[in-house]
Amino acid sequence: MKLLPLLAFSLFLMGCVGDRSDLELFVTTTKAQHVAHIPPLKEPPKFEHFAYQAELMRSPFVPPSRELTEEVIDTSKNCLQPDLKRRKGRLETYALDNLKMRGTLKDADMTWALVETNDGSVYRMGVGEYLGLFNGRIVKVTSQSVEVIELIPDGSGCWSERSNSIVLSGE
Repeated sequence: MKLLPLLAFSLFLMGCVGDRSDLELFVTTTKAQHVAHIPPLKEPPKFEHFAYQAELMRSPFVPPSRELTEEVIDTSKNCLQPDLKRRKGRLETYALDNLKMRGTLKDADMTWALVETNDGSVYRMGVGEYLGLFNGRIVKVTSQSVEVIELIPDGSGCWSERSNSIVLSGE
């Protein structure tokens, strides 16, 4: 009884084996007629050894320490200094070149400037508020301009005032 399924299976396998001479003839003639032309590979570039010279510098893959990112100001000198404890204003991340005056708003006793950033946001700014990268404080708002006093570092630990303005832009 156990021999019958084995015999049937072997007969089935014998039926799968046939004459494959025509298939083998087709493969050999196709290989003989079609010769693939593969262009030679380009020569790889020469490897040049590079000696790393910045072992003593900060790794670019490690965030900088807090001392390197903070504004370091020598407050021991008796000269003009910015207020480091002051909270930065919303427009102090933009350079004055990237700000445009678009108009004014006027109240009974106050005039505000409408200042547009380079990303299209418009802010209402008044006298005493800060803008620009150099601790720029608004000192006067007119219908045509915003006058700003900036504090510029002089390199010796002191700061000097510089007057600047943003004029009304109609573009």
